[in-house]
Amino acid sequence: MNKRLRIVINPTETQPTSQALAVAAVLALEWAAPYVNSVIGNDGQFVIQPDLDAVGGLLRLDPERSERLKLAGRDAITEGESEIRIFEDDKGNWNVPDQLDSWWATGVALAATEFVGVTVTGIALAETLAISNRSEQRSIELLEKSQRWALEQIDDLLRVTAANNPRVLADLLLSLSSEVETLADTHAILRARYQTDIETISEHL
Repeated sequence: MNKRLRIVINPTETQPTSQALAVAAVLALEWAAPYVNSVIGNDGQFVIQPDLDAVGGLLRLDPERSERLKLAGRDAITEGESEIRIFEDDKGNWNVPDQLDSWWATGVALAATEFVGVTVTGIALAETLAISNRSEQRSIELLEKSQRWALEQIDDLLRVTAANNPRVLADLLLSLSSEVETLADTHAILRARYQTDIETISEHL
Protein backbone atom coordinates (compact mmCIF):
# COMPACT_ATOMS: atom_id res chain seq x y z
CA MET A 1 0.00 0.00 0.00
CA ASN A 2 1.33 3.43 -0.91
CA LYS A 3 2.23 5.75 1.91
CA ARG A 4 -0.14 8.70 2.12
CA LEU A 5 1.14 12.22 2.35
CA ARG A 6 0.54 13.76 5.76
CA ILE A 7 0.02 17.29 7.02
CA VAL A 8 0.06 18.01 10.75
CA ILE A 9 -1.86 21.09 11.87
CA ASN A 10 -0.45 22.50 15.09
CA PRO A 11 -2.78 25.00 16.83
CA THR A 12 -1.01 28.24 17.65
CA GLU A 13 -2.38 28.22 21.22
CA THR A 14 -4.13 25.84 23.60
CA GLN A 15 -7.21 28.06 23.94
CA PRO A 16 -10.42 26.70 22.38
CA THR A 17 -10.55 29.46 19.76
CA SER A 18 -7.23 28.27 18.35
CA GLN A 19 -8.34 24.65 18.65
CA ALA A 20 -11.51 25.30 16.63
CA LEU A 21 -9.52 27.13 13.95
CA ALA A 22 -7.26 24.08 13.68
CA VAL A 23 -10.31 21.93 12.94
CA ALA A 24 -11.41 24.41 10.28
CA ALA A 25 -7.95 24.03 8.72
CA VAL A 26 -8.25 20.23 8.72
CA LEU A 27 -11.65 20.40 7.04
CA ALA A 28 -10.37 22.81 4.40
CA LEU A 29 -7.43 20.51 3.65
CA GLU A 30 -9.62 17.40 3.55
CA TRP A 31 -11.79 19.04 0.92
CA ALA A 32 -8.92 20.40 -1.16
CA ALA A 33 -6.84 17.21 -1.08
CA PRO A 34 -8.60 14.04 0.12
CA TYR A 35 -5.49 12.05 -0.82
CA VAL A 36 -3.57 13.79 1.99
CA ASN A 37 -3.94 12.69 5.61
CA SER A 38 -4.60 15.91 7.57
CA VAL A 39 -4.37 15.62 11.36
CA ILE A 40 -4.06 17.87 14.40
CA GLY A 41 -0.87 17.49 16.41
CA ASN A 42 2.61 18.89 16.86
CA ASP A 43 4.96 16.31 15.41
CA GLY A 44 5.58 15.30 11.83
CA GLN A 45 7.66 15.89 8.73
CA PHE A 46 5.33 18.65 7.52
CA VAL A 47 3.82 20.74 10.32
CA ILE A 48 1.85 23.92 9.71
CA GLN A 49 -0.15 26.35 11.81
CA PRO A 50 -3.75 27.21 10.95
CA ASP A 51 -4.40 30.59 9.43
CA LEU A 52 -7.46 32.81 9.78
CA ASP A 53 -8.11 32.27 6.07
CA ALA A 54 -8.91 28.63 6.87
CA VAL A 55 -11.94 29.45 9.03
CA GLY A 56 -14.31 28.81 6.12
CA GLY A 57 -13.34 25.15 6.31
CA LEU A 58 -16.03 24.80 8.98
CA LEU A 59 -18.58 25.28 6.22
CA ARG A 60 -17.37 22.01 4.66
CA LEU A 61 -18.99 20.00 7.44
CA ASP A 62 -21.82 17.82 6.19
CA PRO A 63 -24.98 17.71 8.34
CA GLU A 64 -24.30 14.23 9.74
CA ARG A 65 -20.76 14.99 10.84
CA SER A 66 -21.84 18.36 12.22
CA GLU A 67 -24.56 16.72 14.30
CA ARG A 68 -22.12 14.17 15.73
CA LEU A 69 -19.75 16.97 16.74
CA LYS A 70 -22.59 18.92 18.34
CA LEU A 71 -23.64 15.92 20.42
CA ALA A 72 -20.05 15.26 21.51
CA GLY A 73 -19.53 18.91 22.41
CA ARG A 74 -22.76 19.08 24.39
CA ASP A 75 -21.92 15.88 26.25
CA ALA A 76 -18.50 17.26 27.11
CA ILE A 77 -19.71 20.31 29.01
CA THR A 78 -23.42 20.09 29.85
CA GLU A 79 -25.99 17.89 31.48
CA GLY A 80 -29.49 17.75 30.12
CA GLU A 81 -30.84 20.22 27.59
CA SER A 82 -29.34 23.46 28.91
CA GLU A 83 -28.36 25.96 26.24
CA ILE A 84 -24.73 26.70 25.51
CA ARG A 85 -23.68 30.34 25.30
CA ILE A 86 -20.04 31.02 24.54
CA PHE A 87 -18.35 34.25 25.56
CA GLU A 88 -14.74 34.56 24.48
CA ASP A 89 -12.18 36.62 26.37
CA ASP A 90 -9.33 38.60 24.84
CA LYS A 91 -6.99 35.59 25.05
CA GLY A 92 -9.24 33.19 23.16
CA ASN A 93 -10.58 31.37 26.22
CA TRP A 94 -14.26 30.48 26.52
CA ASN A 95 -16.55 30.29 29.53
CA VAL A 96 -16.52 26.48 29.36
CA PRO A 97 -14.48 23.82 31.18
CA ASP A 98 -10.82 23.62 30.24
CA GLN A 99 -9.09 20.68 28.58
CA LEU A 100 -11.33 20.51 25.52
CA ASP A 101 -9.50 19.04 22.57
CA SER A 102 -9.85 20.53 19.11
CA TRP A 103 -12.82 18.46 17.97
CA TRP A 104 -14.70 18.81 21.25
CA ALA A 105 -14.16 22.57 21.20
CA THR A 106 -15.56 22.68 17.68
CA GLY A 107 -18.54 20.60 18.74
CA VAL A 108 -19.24 22.98 21.62
CA ALA A 109 -19.08 25.95 19.24
CA LEU A 110 -21.44 24.26 16.78
CA ALA A 111 -23.90 23.41 19.56
CA ALA A 112 -23.88 26.91 21.04
CA THR A 113 -26.98 29.05 20.66
CA GLU A 114 -24.80 32.12 21.08
CA PHE A 115 -21.13 32.76 20.36
CA VAL A 116 -19.70 36.16 21.22
CA GLY A 117 -16.19 36.60 19.87
CA VAL A 118 -13.65 39.15 21.09
CA THR A 119 -10.42 38.22 19.32
CA VAL A 120 -10.09 38.52 15.55
CA THR A 121 -10.25 34.74 15.23
CA GLY A 122 -13.16 34.48 17.65
CA ILE A 123 -15.17 37.05 15.71
CA ALA A 124 -14.43 35.18 12.47
CA LEU A 125 -15.54 31.90 14.07
CA ALA A 126 -18.76 33.48 15.30
CA GLU A 127 -19.50 34.90 11.86
CA THR A 128 -18.82 31.58 10.15
CA LEU A 129 -20.90 29.56 12.62
CA ALA A 130 -23.82 31.96 12.16
CA ILE A 131 -24.07 31.21 8.43
CA SER A 132 -27.04 28.98 7.70
CA ASN A 133 -27.25 29.35 3.92
CA ARG A 134 -24.16 28.02 2.16
CA SER A 135 -25.17 29.73 -1.07
CA GLU A 136 -25.06 33.27 0.33
CA GLN A 137 -22.25 35.52 -0.86
CA ARG A 138 -20.33 35.64 2.43
CA SER A 139 -20.32 31.86 2.65
CA ILE A 140 -18.96 31.58 -0.88
CA GLU A 141 -16.22 34.10 -0.07
CA LEU A 142 -15.16 32.19 3.05
CA LEU A 143 -15.16 28.87 1.20
CA GLU A 144 -13.06 30.29 -1.62
CA LYS A 145 -10.59 31.83 0.82
CA SER A 146 -10.20 28.58 2.76
CA GLN A 147 -9.76 26.69 -0.51
CA ARG A 148 -6.96 29.01 -1.63
CA TRP A 149 -5.25 28.65 1.74
CA ALA A 150 -5.52 24.86 1.64
CA LEU A 151 -4.15 24.63 -1.90
CA GLU A 152 -1.17 26.77 -0.91
CA GLN A 153 -0.39 24.31 1.91
CA ILE A 154 -0.74 21.36 -0.46
CA ASP A 155 1.61 23.02 -2.96
CA ASP A 156 4.19 23.49 -0.20
CA LEU A 157 3.77 19.88 0.92
CA LEU A 158 4.26 18.56 -2.62
CA ARG A 159 7.30 20.79 -3.11
CA VAL A 160 8.93 19.55 0.11
CA THR A 161 8.06 15.93 -0.65
CA ALA A 162 9.44 16.17 -4.18
CA ALA A 163 12.72 17.51 -2.81
CA ASN A 164 13.11 15.13 0.13
CA ASN A 165 11.32 11.95 -0.90
CA PRO A 166 10.43 11.94 -4.60
CA ARG A 167 9.61 8.22 -4.51
CA VAL A 168 6.64 8.83 -2.20
CA LEU A 169 5.32 11.49 -4.57
CA ALA A 170 5.79 9.21 -7.59
CA ASP A 171 3.89 6.41 -5.84
CA LEU A 172 1.08 8.81 -4.96
CA LEU A 173 0.74 10.05 -8.54
CA LEU A 174 0.68 6.48 -9.83
CA SER A 175 -1.99 5.54 -7.29
CA LEU A 176 -4.15 8.55 -8.15
CA SER A 177 -3.85 7.80 -11.87
CA SER A 178 -5.04 4.25 -11.26
CA GLU A 179 -8.01 5.51 -9.23
CA VAL A 180 -8.99 7.93 -12.00
CA GLU A 181 -8.83 5.14 -14.57
CA THR A 182 -10.95 2.89 -12.35
CA LEU A 183 -13.56 5.61 -11.89
CA ALA A 184 -13.65 6.27 -15.63
CA ASP A 185 -14.12 2.55 -16.35
CA THR A 186 -16.88 2.30 -13.74
CA HIS A 187 -18.64 5.33 -15.19
CA ALA A 188 -18.49 3.84 -18.70
CA ILE A 189 -19.90 0.50 -17.49
CA LEU A 190 -22.75 2.15 -15.58
CA ARG A 191 -23.60 4.45 -18.47
CA ALA A 192 -23.71 1.53 -20.91
CA ARG A 193 -25.88 -0.50 -18.53
CA TYR A 194 -28.36 2.29 -17.90
CA GLN A 195 -28.17 4.09 -21.24
CA THR A 196 -31.79 3.28 -22.07
CA ASP A 197 -32.99 4.69 -18.76
CA ILE A 198 -30.88 7.81 -19.24
CA GLU A 199 -32.36 8.40 -22.69
CA THR A 200 -35.90 7.83 -21.41
CA ILE A 201 -35.41 10.30 -18.57
CA SER A 202 -33.86 12.85 -20.94
CA GLU A 203 -36.89 12.68 -23.23
CA HIS A 204 -39.15 13.72 -20.36
CA LEU A 205 -37.03 16.61 -19.12
